[in-house]
Amino acid sequence: MSNGPTVAYKGTRQQILALLYEYSWGYDSNDMPLMGGTFKEGGRTGGVVANSTIGWGPWQGRDEIVSQLSAIRCSQPDRRRHVLTSPIFEELSESHAVVRVYLSLFSYGNGAAPHLVTTGEYVMKASKQDGVWLMDLLEEVLESAF
Repeated sequence: MSNGPTVAYKGTRQQILALLYEYSWGYDSNDMPLMGGTFKEGGRTGGVVANSTIGWGPWQGRDEIVSQLSAIRCSQPDRRRHVLTSPIFEELSESHAVVRVYLSLFSYGNGAAPHLVTTGEYVMKASKQDGVWLMDLLEEVLESAF
């Protein structure tokens, strides 16, 4: 890991983090065009639950990602809220970034009060193409099943 990016990339960091926020808002609000628009056409995603055999993906390509995540979301009777915190940029240049964030995943609905269902982290690799930042890879590791 490097000593971290310089202040010169402050606006760039905000643009990159916006991808994660748009991904989360898209999933949570069932706005699949918003969520899918954060990935490159050939992007990839998947995840695991730590210390288990539970996993999903990897899915390759924007259409497959949207299709698979949409199916998961539509199968959930509750509603989710992804809360992302503590971003750390492991790599950052004018055209490439690797960032880690903590995830707290909340659930609400079905008469239940909002509650934390699991925590974990995302690792995102993003690159700039034609002046636009998009995700190349989003990996998720959850700390427990729910």
